[in-house]
Amino acid sequence: MTPPTTSPNFTRALRTPTLRAFTIVELLVVVGIIALLMGILVTGVRGAIGSARKTRELNGLRGVYAAWYQYANTYEEQLLPGFLDEATQANWKVNYTNASSATIARSLSQTYPWRLARFMDDPYGTLVSYIESENADANSDTCGEWTGEPTHPSWMSTAFGAPGSTLALQPAFAYNAYYMGGWYQSSNGVSSPAFADAAWSTADGSAVTGRLVSTRLANISRTSEVIVFAASALRAPGNYRPGVNPEDRIPGNSWIVPPMLGATAVWEPFMGSQQSITMAESEGGVASLFMRQSGMTDSGVLQVNTVQGVPVRRHNLLVATVKADGSAESASIGALMDMRAWIDAADRADFSHADN
Repeated sequence: MTPPTTSPNFTRALRTPTLRAFTIVELLVVVGIIALLMGILVTGVRGAIGSARKTRELNGLRGVYAAWYQYANTYEEQLLPGFLDEATQANWKVNYTNASSATIARSLSQTYPWRLARFMDDPYGTLVSYIESENADANSDTCGEWTGEPTHPSWMSTAFGAPGSTLALQPAFAYNAYYMGGWYQSSNGVSSPAFADAAWSTADGSAVTGRLVSTRLANISRTSEVIVFAASALRAPGNYRPGVNPEDRIPGNSWIVPPMLGATAVWEPFMGSQQSITMAESEGGVASLFMRQSGMTDSGVLQVNTVQGVPVRRHNLLVATVKADGSAESASIGALMDMRAWIDAADRADFSHADN
């Protein structure tokens, strides 16, 4: 007997699919995957933006270096002075002008920027472009308050507010002013750089006086190692972690100092209770010898001991620097603890010298 034949149309009608909804677990998994991908994308975009800003910062440093080198070539290899107080400028009968050939007030030409500006195509664009409107004080020519804002030296405070004072006092890049060019202040009508007659000892124990300040290009023997300019801020004493105290748009400073300035320990990585190992001058004056020997050179937190121009970490938690040979690079706080990076005469990482 032949079985009955089922028509094709009838078969398709019986096989109509049943619709199935997503479960809550499946929805949560999808949402989680999307959130993870968005997090990766945002992190990547932020990293790319930070990298681009760091590249711009380093390019700016190269431009400042080129102007610095041109200055030395113009003045028969004499290096740009790091600081000239008003009395020294008067004694030397020097005046500086802006792009419009107007004379700059001596209170503004104590630091380097206005003295270097005429060798730069765009000094404002290079030195103060980091300042954005939401970070500026609309009632002054300076930046607003920030974490770690110090009490400014009197010579600096009197210059704030004048046209061009931000360029003079808060540029993005600071000069290694004490050891490059020299920090000149007048005393009894005589001007000489700080530490010009300071005493120090070589690694083999020989006593030396002076030779710490490079005043001519020919004085610099380790051009690929010694810092000329670096990113800096004027900080009050305290401990600073970049993630907690963002430094990308903190006001800059016109000079920067090494961890040891003479016999004074200015800054170092914060190591908590281990700060008690800081050595006295009679023990060598080496503020962080134990940290270097132990390999603990960078905790991520900068301890500032006294008001000074200290390293600032913009964009990628590293300090932008340019060496005397023109090479620009980002450096960690730990790497900058090496005193050979600051003083051409330094012959060891834990180098120190006496005050004048």
